[in-house]
Amino acid sequence: MPDTHSNYKFPVALVIASSLALAACSSMPGSSSSSSSSSSGTSSSAKSSSAYQPVSDVPIPAGTKINTDKSVILGQGDKWFGRMVLVTDRPSTQAYTYYQEQMPTFGWEQVTAVQGKTSILTFTRGERAATLEINAGTLSGSEVAITVSPRQTGSAAAPAPTAEKK
Repeated sequence: MPDTHSNYKFPVALVIASSLALAACSSMPGSSSSSSSSSSGTSSSAKSSSAYQPVSDVPIPAGTKINTDKSVILGQGDKWFGRMVLVTDRPSTQAYTYYQEQMPTFGWEQVTAVQGKTSILTFTRGERAATLEINAGTLSGSEVAITVSPRQTGSAAAPAPTAEKK
């Protein structure tokens, strides 16, 4: 009789390994469980990037903090995907200019750029795409949400809608 439990060993091992990795992240330098908040309305989970910088292929300006409550980073270095939310003391217009100039120095190629109340920059690098959403902070500075995901290529994209004539 076949062992029906052997089909579950890999997913269970994957869940356990993921849980251990996440638990290890909570004890890394720069991650504390302080409950204070700053005057800009940012939660205490915004950590200094100088103490903890989980990625190496995206520029993070000095003094920028990672909001760990809003971030989900899977992987590390230049092999990551997910969403990293940064809190910077730069106004949103300066953050926009900074990322538009600095992302190409990290190997990213700009695809689109829209500057407004909420600014959006989209880049590609190899088989990944990065979308940056930049918003003004509550009192000062800005928040930059960087989402990196596998890049959709080929004919997998949905066709553009067309108007039907009757």
